[in-house]
Amino acid sequence: MAKVTIFAGGFGSGKSELAINYALERSRYVDSIILADLDLVNPYFAARDVRDLLEARGIRLLAPAGELSYADVPGIPSEIIGILRGPDEVIIDVAGDEVGSMVLGYLSRYIKDRDYVFYLVLNPYRPFARDLASVMELKQLLEGAAHLNFTGLISNPNLMVETNPEIIRSGQQMVLDYAQAMRLPLCYITVEARFWGDLVHEYGKILKPITLYLKPEWLQ
Repeated sequence: MAKVTIFAGGFGSGKSELAINYALERSRYVDSIILADLDLVNPYFAARDVRDLLEARGIRLLAPAGELSYADVPGIPSEIIGILRGPDEVIIDVAGDEVGSMVLGYLSRYIKDRDYVFYLVLNPYRPFARDLASVMELKQLLEGAAHLNFTGLISNPNLMVETNPEIIRSGQQMVLDYAQAMRLPLCYITVEARFWGDLVHEYGKILKPITLYLKPEWLQ
């Protein structure tokens, strides 16, 4: 049975971009992939905005028809449960907040039956990850409600259009410090593809270039 990969993080972490990039990368090697966009709170940076691109690459997108409230979480379509019980590779994008924790808590019994990885995506320039206390609070919220332990961190240091290599280096050191304090492996560092050449000699294979698919119009 193929594995489940979960990307969770606070607002501005970049988890949705990473989920999309990961799904597109995996589609080169796997015939059947399902990307479940379960970020039920933030309508601005959602995988469902690039549905056509994903489907053109053979990736099935599972997303709610609209925003869901706290009370709606138990009503997540039963289709996701069937998918988690099936053989396909599943990628889950979930918010790093109370709603996200409720979603994972609802699905955890099915996720635990699969081989899974659970990534906490951190952008140290966003409020949810500016200090170790905030990161620990987020980690405990998600792990406690989901009954799943994070398997690693992904560092995604950026200030959007203001990003430069030094901003990436400084932010990466912050996330590395978090990883060491929490005793979690730092699995990847993700950067826009334009910065990869400047930084790969410093970070090696752990550095992954990504393409930004979810820029709002005011940033284009």
